[in-house]
Amino acid sequence: MKQRKIKTPLPLRIIASTYPIVEAVAPWLAKRWFVKIFFSTAKYKFPHGEIEAAEMATTYNISYESKKVLVYEWGDGKPVLMVHGWMGRGTQFRKFIQTFNEAGYKVVAFDAPGHGKSDGGSSHILKFADVIAQLSERYNGFEMIIGHSLGGVASMHAIIKGVVTNKLVMISSPAIADEIMSEFRKKIGATELAMPYFNNHIEQMFGCSFEEFSAKQNIHLIKHIDLLLIHDQDDREVSLDSPKVLMAKHDNAKLIRTSGLGHTRILKDDFVVESTLKHLQSEKEISSKDPVLIRN
Repeated sequence: MKQRKIKTPLPLRIIASTYPIVEAVAPWLAKRWFVKIFFSTAKYKFPHGEIEAAEMATTYNISYESKKVLVYEWGDGKPVLMVHGWMGRGTQFRKFIQTFNEAGYKVVAFDAPGHGKSDGGSSHILKFADVIAQLSERYNGFEMIIGHSLGGVASMHAIIKGVVTNKLVMISSPAIADEIMSEFRKKIGATELAMPYFNNHIEQMFGCSFEEFSAKQNIHLIKHIDLLLIHDQDDREVSLDSPKVLMAKHDNAKLIRTSGLGHTRILKDDFVVESTLKHLQSEKEISSKDPVLIRN
């Protein structure tokens, strides 16, 4: 049976068609809208497989900034946390659940603020990291954290803040600030016109530049962590430059490179799932910096 493609939410389609017009006729307004769009979230429809995964989970809510954040649990054993990316959902890790449960691990995931079934319509990377920290206290740390896309970078920030784990897997995670912004501008049809305004806003909001939040700038702070990077060479959202940059700055990292899976379908690949479990079960060791191609 052919897999049905999940439609892009209507608000995102409207933005992509409208923003270039607004930028052309009212650049002062476009700059402000650029910032609002960057932090705003849209919720994709749950595909059938994820609905089933949610129904199988034990769920509960935690509170973050007075709003509900939904948490999922599957199975029993030592906890492994799985962190989705921007506009994703915890149930996107559904292919990991049975494999990790059968190996004796409890799978924990959540819908980040403004995502999935959690409250809110906006978010940012530090909100992801704060929720990870809150869950870490609840579970007394994690055996391993697996993060997809932005979720991998958020997990890195959470570890820097003190979240306890020995192992981290970053799947399809962006590392280069300029590449992140270029991809965002492409999605909404924006030029670089708003960038000075955006950069100034970030400085005022967080007290540092957007670049300072990037994985490239922070990876050296988790050199004690056994790090596995998984990236697909056909990923249209994040190039292979990201894991290569991280490999160059982390002495204890391994890279698994795949092909034909893209940015999100990589989470459904059996070999990727098995590789993450092997990383969890393996002894910590310094690995070669040469990328490893596991699938053609």
